[in-house]
Amino acid sequence: MRKSNYLLGALSLGLGILVGTLGMSLVTNSSSPASFISKLRGQDKIQTVSGEVHDPVQSTVQSPPTPATDSSVTNPTSGKDAAELTPLQQQIITDYKQDIGVFFGAWKSADMATFRIKLSKAYTGELLEKHARRAEEYLAQGVGLDVSEITFDRVDIESSDENSATLLVNYRYSARDYSLADAAPVGEEHEQIVHVRVNLLKMNSRWMITGESIV
Repeated sequence: MRKSNYLLGALSLGLGILVGTLGMSLVTNSSSPASFISKLRGQDKIQTVSGEVHDPVQSTVQSPPTPATDSSVTNPTSGKDAAELTPLQQQIITDYKQDIGVFFGAWKSADMATFRIKLSKAYTGELLEKHARRAEEYLAQGVGLDVSEITFDRVDIESSDENSATLLVNYRYSARDYSLADAAPVGEEHEQIVHVRVNLLKMNSRWMITGESIV
């Protein structure tokens, strides 16, 4: 009887270790179902990189969610340089960069209520709900996103008026999965490249993102 208890105890311990190891591998393995590096924007190109991406020529935002304050960009608006932008266009670009910083910062939220509060500072309408639905699956598993750097290669203003704007944007970022329980990045770092058309509305003096489509 005593040998049976020892055997049962050993089997239980072994099973517990196996389950724990499997659970950790799901979080740290960027190809596992629990990792969303490759699924955050499923249609975008993703490349594995060995470290942070640095390009001093381009406009770069480091360590989100700190907002971007530099409005200089490559090809800021169809055929114009930054000096030719109107104050309104400069605000649109600056607010958009800050919105992206808010977006990535929200992915370190411990729960969905916090995620929504943070994201509502940058997104509105159905697009906010779309991102919330996507985040819920991963945050419930304790998996977020750690972004070390965002580089804007292109921010072109297609159209703008006092209340609405459309941008064409190319940017890239280096990121890893983020363990919400440990408050630490885990797994392999990737570079993700985003080419997107963005719609914005001015709401209470701030430009917020209302639409995104891959281009």
